[in-house]
Amino acid sequence: MIILASGSPQRKAILKKLDIKYRAIAADIDEHHSGHVRPHAIVKSIALRKAKAIAEHHPNDCIIGCDTIVILSNGEISVKPKDRDDAKKTIKLYQNSHCDVYSGLAVITSKKTMLGYEKTRLNFSNFTNAQIEEYLDSGEWKNRSGSMTIEGKGGGWVKKVDGCYWNVVGLPIDLLKKFLIHSSKFSKK
Repeated sequence: MIILASGSPQRKAILKKLDIKYRAIAADIDEHHSGHVRPHAIVKSIALRKAKAIAEHHPNDCIIGCDTIVILSNGEISVKPKDRDDAKKTIKLYQNSHCDVYSGLAVITSKKTMLGYEKTRLNFSNFTNAQIEEYLDSGEWKNRSGSMTIEGKGGGWVKKVDGCYWNVVGLPIDLLKKFLIHSSKFSKK
């Protein structure tokens, strides 16, 4: 059986679109990291910790662990906004600029552990302060790293995606497919 070590609705939706039969169990781990570590190292480390936490109790299953972070154009790691003002500061940084989205992916089976990451750059158009306020009124920014989702209203500001779109949604599917093909635990509905 494939187990997704996450409670993320976006990741669940992606697996459903891929027609992969799975079970989701959220990994309860400390996701703290040092801001001095390179982004790809952060996401790989957290993804592996998530997968290992579930694999410990399900050693015969195929475990998928994933973690995603957003690096703003000023080099800061964007976290989930504390409030509307925090979200507004982040969104203003997108105006006519970019951000980089990194997702770490770990797949653990009884035979092997596969670990990698994907990076996608989002280039944004220029948008007005009035559009920002309208977006903030929608509440879509709540509980979202980077204060937005590409598949939502804020995605309209993205003028170019350099890399995997699904990585930005929360699960790098090309890398996942590669790992699952190399594991003997792949199953479909």
